[in-house]
Amino acid sequence: MSTLSALARVQAFESMRAVPLTEFRHRRLSSRPLVIIPLAMAGEAGAPLAAMVGTARRNGNLLVVAQPRNRDQRFAFAAGLGRIVMEYINSFRQDRSGEGERSRYTDTPQILVPNPGGVRALADLGRMCRFRTTAGPYAVPDVVPELGMWLTFLVDRAEQAGSSVLLPVTDMLAEHWATGQSTLENQNLASLMAWITPPPGLNVEQALAEAENPDVCPPAGPSTSPEFDNRDLAPAIRNFGKASALGDPQTLADAETELRELIAGQIQPTWRMVWQAISLLRSVPEAPRTAKRFENDCRAFTAYSDYQDDGALPQRKRDAAIGAARRLGQLEHALAEFEADMAFDDRFVLADRRSAGEAFAGTVVEAEPGRMGTTARNSRVPRPLITVLTEDPVRLAAETKLISPSMPAGHKAVVVSVHRTGDSTRVTVEITGGMGRSRVPKQGTIPEPGQYVAYLPDPGWRPLPQFPASDATPWTHSAADGSDIGSAVPENAAAEEWGNED
Repeated sequence: MSTLSALARVQAFESMRAVPLTEFRHRRLSSRPLVIIPLAMAGEAGAPLAAMVGTARRNGNLLVVAQPRNRDQRFAFAAGLGRIVMEYINSFRQDRSGEGERSRYTDTPQILVPNPGGVRALADLGRMCRFRTTAGPYAVPDVVPELGMWLTFLVDRAEQAGSSVLLPVTDMLAEHWATGQSTLENQNLASLMAWITPPPGLNVEQALAEAENPDVCPPAGPSTSPEFDNRDLAPAIRNFGKASALGDPQTLADAETELRELIAGQIQPTWRMVWQAISLLRSVPEAPRTAKRFENDCRAFTAYSDYQDDGALPQRKRDAAIGAARRLGQLEHALAEFEADMAFDDRFVLADRRSAGEAFAGTVVEAEPGRMGTTARNSRVPRPLITVLTEDPVRLAAETKLISPSMPAGHKAVVVSVHRTGDSTRVTVEITGGMGRSRVPKQGTIPEPGQYVAYLPDPGWRPLPQFPASDATPWTHSAADGSDIGSAVPENAAAEEWGNED
């Protein structure tokens, strides 16, 4: 945590009101997001209990699993959810721009869940569904494995920093507002909203007290509160089981209605709060570089849609060694790019990075605009030098590549030296790009003495390291029998632990 972030939290705690951390919203918000609020049975991994799903506050669909331990009911729930989700996803697989291999969809689906636990619940559901077979003794509807593969794709994209196809609402709120509570407490949607916009007639302290009361603000999932489970849910599930055994249609309908009403009472407050949070986030202006990251989402969505059309196989259960290393490199690069984009667009974020020594800003005190340099091809090109005097705690090494939000687009530079003198630091920078193609730099592309400039590290384009071929993977990263650790589809996938359940 940087100094400014810590100070913002202290200020929020002292004033008992959330403090903005950013000037812009750095996540895209679709005009038609699909909100999913999943609930899972406590202590039963991969056993969904219910979900509320819809694209508008007034059209939420409540899906309930009356017997979460029953395999058939679980997959009937997955099929119902799958039809809604796939109808939504397929509505974006219509319009493409460009021609041939370069064409891509112009919009992407966006799924919003209340908190990071909702993402994990969808990941569990994706694993449960994507290996199911649609024929044979454990057959499921066609939409079930399709839903599983799409959920896995969306969860994978959610790990890419800056992607907006699957987002927890609490993360978006905490990214923009600092509160007086911990990062873990910020995953509680009700308490987070209490800091940002307490209900009418309540101050933050009163709103927090209500947020911590599960009878007033039920948990946003994926798990329900233990009190509700023991007091209400378990007896209702037992009653439904007894009614099923009796075989009386009216008794069964009454038991199912009781269970649905109980779960609706738990999930509807979160549903309303999520849509309130969405409206709140829409009031924050979107950052300029969000459009560039949205294009990356469009490319990824197009590529996976085409893969599905070509007869996709389910994603691996586990990455192989090389695939895992390559994916880690991609995630690290995406994070560096996202952090640089945020600082480039947002002066609040830039100030935060400056306080941590990861960027700097100051006044140009010296300049050599006519300096020339020689490239590797023995060509003479402009390489001006400037010296910036700053009071920031600069922790950038020499040869760090830089970009500048205060200079024209395309401006690039590199750190030559950093010298601390008392309370100030002199940073000498060589300008390497954004000066035009002539031997004389364009007017305004070189900072002049007395000009205020800001710089931050350029994530740039970093090629992934070279990895060995699959058959040359070191024995330390291979399966004991020589088989591929990340085997895509096991032969007995449909007969895993779900196969023998009642």
